[in-house]
Amino acid sequence: MEYSVINGTYTLNSDLAILERNLFREFEDMLDFKGFQYLSIPSLISWDTFDRQQIDVSSLSVDKIHRLGGSAEQGILQYFSNRHIEPTQLYSKNQCFRHENNNYDGLKYCKEFIKLEQFCFCNENEWKNNFELLLNNATEFLDKHSIKYRVVDMTNKDQGYHIKKYDIEVLTKMYGWLETHSCSYFGEEQTKRFNISGATHSISNTGIASPRILIPFIERS
Repeated sequence: MEYSVINGTYTLNSDLAILERNLFREFEDMLDFKGFQYLSIPSLISWDTFDRQQIDVSSLSVDKIHRLGGSAEQGILQYFSNRHIEPTQLYSKNQCFRHENNNYDGLKYCKEFIKLEQFCFCNENEWKNNFELLLNNATEFLDKHSIKYRVVDMTNKDQGYHIKKYDIEVLTKMYGWLETHSCSYFGEEQTKRFNISGATHSISNTGIASPRILIPFIERS
């Protein structure tokens, strides 16, 4: 399996490109089967959305109106801003862009990558079940592909306004334990910032992010 990385951007050859495509399709099929709704969102996000999320240093500016999103989570919150929403389990996939402080490192840190984000709006009494559901979707996928992983409680280690946060790290030969997923529960903080009413407790979780997820597949090929 061959690939090239130049200044934080990556290109995959035929075999890896097909693997990447199939892994995303597999995860999407799983979520569709479980009743998740698909929401197509842009990668161009308004400055106001970043301001509400208090996200700045990792985003790439395009013009006076837009920045390039670092996660589908931003597009989801932007779409539902000022709306009333019922309990909803959904997912989105988009191109993501981050500075990573220009410390680009093979397929580990890239300026541009693809990420499928799982997201839930729920009531307070439902958040624990939804948190476990999103987390288990990710570990179910890793189990299916016999990828060794561990779940790490990052609630009090990572900065941010999350109430609970777990990371999933996969074991790689090159990097050791490598974080590939994050699952965060925000309570009502996000919905307050975006004036969202109804099911006001939110949870986001990485479903699959490439090219980082490809590293364990490449190492055992």
